[in-house]
Amino acid sequence: MIRLITLCFVLGFATSVQAADGVHIEIFDRGLPSDKWPTELPAVSEEYDETAFGFIHVPWQYTSTGVRADRGNPYLMRATSAVTLPAGKYRLLLRARSAARLSVDGKRVTELSYQRWYKGDLTPPRHDALLLGLTRFVAPGDQEKLIEVTATGKPQQFVLELIVGGMRGKEPLRPELGETLVAIAPLGSTHFRLLAPGRSIQLTDEGWESYITERTAVHEAIEAEGRKLAFASHEPYWQERRTFAAAFVKANPAPVVPAPRRMLPANNAIDHFLNAKLEPAFLQAKANPTGAQFHRDVMPILAAKCLSCHGSNKPRGDLQLDDRTSTLTSIAPGKPEASELLHRVKATDPDEAMPPKGERLTAREIALLDRWIREGAHWPDEPPLSVSRVAPLTTDEEFLRRVSLDLLGTVPTVAEARAFLADRDPLKRTKLIDALLADKRWADAWVPYWQDVLAENPNIVNPTLNNTGPFRWWIYDVFRDDKPWDVAVTELVMMEGSRLGGGPAGFGMAALNDSPMAAKAGILASAFLATEMKCARCHDAPYHPVTQADLFHLAAMLDRKTVVVPASSTVPVGKLSRKPLVNITLKAGAKLDPRWTLPKLLASDRVPPLPAGEENDSRARLAALMTSPENERFAEVMVNRIWRRYMGHGLVEPPHDWDRARASHPELLKWLAREFVASGFSIKHITRLVLNSHAYQRQASPDRDAFRLFAAPAKRRLGPELLCDSLHDAFGKKYDTDLISFDLDGIRPWLQGGNYGVPRRAWQFPYLSNDRDRSTLTLPKAQAVTDLLTAFGWDGNRQSPVSDRTAEPSLLQPALLANGDAARRLTRLSDDSALLALCLDATSPESLVESLFLHTLTRQPRAEERAAFVALLAPGFKSRHAMGPFAPTPPRPTQPYASWAHHHSDEAVLIKQREAEAVRTGPAPTNRLTTDWRERAEDALWALLNSPELVFFP
Repeated sequence: MIRLITLCFVLGFATSVQAADGVHIEIFDRGLPSDKWPTELPAVSEEYDETAFGFIHVPWQYTSTGVRADRGNPYLMRATSAVTLPAGKYRLLLRARSAARLSVDGKRVTELSYQRWYKGDLTPPRHDALLLGLTRFVAPGDQEKLIEVTATGKPQQFVLELIVGGMRGKEPLRPELGETLVAIAPLGSTHFRLLAPGRSIQLTDEGWESYITERTAVHEAIEAEGRKLAFASHEPYWQERRTFAAAFVKANPAPVVPAPRRMLPANNAIDHFLNAKLEPAFLQAKANPTGAQFHRDVMPILAAKCLSCHGSNKPRGDLQLDDRTSTLTSIAPGKPEASELLHRVKATDPDEAMPPKGERLTAREIALLDRWIREGAHWPDEPPLSVSRVAPLTTDEEFLRRVSLDLLGTVPTVAEARAFLADRDPLKRTKLIDALLADKRWADAWVPYWQDVLAENPNIVNPTLNNTGPFRWWIYDVFRDDKPWDVAVTELVMMEGSRLGGGPAGFGMAALNDSPMAAKAGILASAFLATEMKCARCHDAPYHPVTQADLFHLAAMLDRKTVVVPASSTVPVGKLSRKPLVNITLKAGAKLDPRWTLPKLLASDRVPPLPAGEENDSRARLAALMTSPENERFAEVMVNRIWRRYMGHGLVEPPHDWDRARASHPELLKWLAREFVASGFSIKHITRLVLNSHAYQRQASPDRDAFRLFAAPAKRRLGPELLCDSLHDAFGKKYDTDLISFDLDGIRPWLQGGNYGVPRRAWQFPYLSNDRDRSTLTLPKAQAVTDLLTAFGWDGNRQSPVSDRTAEPSLLQPALLANGDAARRLTRLSDDSALLALCLDATSPESLVESLFLHTLTRQPRAEERAAFVALLAPGFKSRHAMGPFAPTPPRPTQPYASWAHHHSDEAVLIKQREAEAVRTGPAPTNRLTTDWRERAEDALWALLNSPELVFFP
């Protein structure tokens, strides 16, 4: 049961005292009528203070566990402040999304009506007087009124009341404020400013954006404190869980760290575990440099052609070809002619030939097996290496770029690069890791990974139709708060909070299936238990040790009741003319109760302590079983995912399916898992260990022999979100997108249209399909970014969980970097480019080239690069400054806009065509540089943008 926490905040501090010179906010969110003003107000549910009458957001409310919760819909917001204005007459402007009323000294002076449904009008109403000066124009969907008021020169009490959300019939409207404000200007003036006690905020685009940026930071602090205070009620329970975990670690100590190897470098315990296997592998490679190599030549053949029938799961004929002892029953070492295995793969008789179906072994593969058996069928525990030593350490430049991309999801600034490179402290790498782990951008770097693994796929149109909610915001909060991972997974399994506003309840929404909880059980199993259950949806898994009953018992635990197997989730045996090739143990209509049936993952029936009142909640029981320290699989799967993310190759592969997998370093895996449990399930703790290891800090290698035993990290390509974010930061451009919604007016019910805000990082972009490819429902600016994301492996649709993005190169990737809309904007030296300042302030072509390389590639240019770039930029360098002023940011366009309400209009099509053409044209170039020199500088940026270094980790 969700328990809501009622909090009172003033600038982030829990108090009920109004801040001096502030605007006091009260929220009333229970028992309000849906379509009219209440005659009586209920008790205040929340309070906090602002500094001006300008609002776009109310800090989130949280459940007792600290996840986002929905308020009542509608709710009423009341803003009160005493403001002193010089005596005289003023024009007062009121803007709001829905019903609002403003009172001065107890007398109502103006009001706005409830939001109404409308169609066809592509031009929202605007006051002619507001088209003068630099006033910020009214936003789509907002209403406004302009009146005259008289100030007395003494403090006057201003009270704004606002209805947020509401209902249209039985469907809730989105609870958005739009741009709610009260602004004032002396009569005869067009220079409006926000009504505020003790400060002046101009109502221009620049003034408004600056104010909102300031308040957003304050709201984030309020919300962080809100989550902390909300979670405090659960601290005693989680302390009990920590005691339970500590007892387990004490009774089951971690493996002993191996002794140091004198000839191999090591920074910490991780390196000692790796070196204990690297040294024998090096020696074996040296002793046996030639001959058939089992792990290189033979096992890949068995894996590709034999293990589907003769693997560890129900091996046919009791022959298990991934086990040495079992394999030796089918071969005679040294005697290929007497080996049954070789006879079968050579046989032409269909009754004897192996494999009986599918692709047969090639002549080369048979020759390799023959050679292996003839040479004695050696099966070493460790694969020999083709390399003879560990890779050297990265340079400081390479390390800085790698660790910044890994931990922050973007590149360091020039100032950060110069400071680190100039630091002579021998511990500077450790200090940098600690500093980056404390950076709030750490959360941005992790969100895309878990969006994929947990199949988060919210939609813009009809958000509840076969989609999840946008629980990306819950993922973001988990990493911002460095939440223990057993707590986070428990929150996910419990699926409480807001479905459409960003709580883990969004994970529980349906996603293209007839039994949503069975789908969610499969996602949880692959994400946190590395157990693949997709096949078990309709029949027992043929290649995994799980049955359909196992899956539906888990689904029942999530559903908190007995579930019935739908007819569409079982193979129709009666309609088959042959014996089915899979085991079908459940019939349609079978009823399964909530029960854990996976003893292989957790043999013990002992459940960790459950929260008071939830002892009989099957969902709480499932969460406790999954995250129990006694469920060693959970901790091992998590540390393997962390390891793989930073090293490029897992200790176990693949990360989501371990039923046939074996750990390359089982002792290291177990040691890291114990560290994870002992640290309170902290991802940052494991990350710190991995990044401080010598293994992580080595130069990367594409050689599989090198990275499978971690003589070097694997060469990695940047993920699509990471690439887009780092490109925008490196080339000094913020994302230039409008509101990610097709319902700009905010008049459609919440269940019919989503609003995903204005993205600041790539993970915030949703899938942009409008389901019917309507040209009027497109977002050209956002599409330029998602086209680039998609080309590099992004799929915002995410119908199924994914642990690996598509990494294959394609012709579209270099084409978009060379000529795409996003690339055109990145390399254009416009007035919104951070690189423009470098070009204007540089003292010489040489210093400019150095700064550009540090900004984009995090390194100094090589000699030949320096020469080429200086030759390009030196002509006209001294006379590059032009006399033109910086072009002011143009006010928000006043031309008609296209929203859902007008998507059938021909004029709306033309509007979208003009928007798309503006994106293709790109931003206007600056007039602060001469045209010839600017174009050559843009050529330099284009060359840097198309450097392969930008696509790969160092």
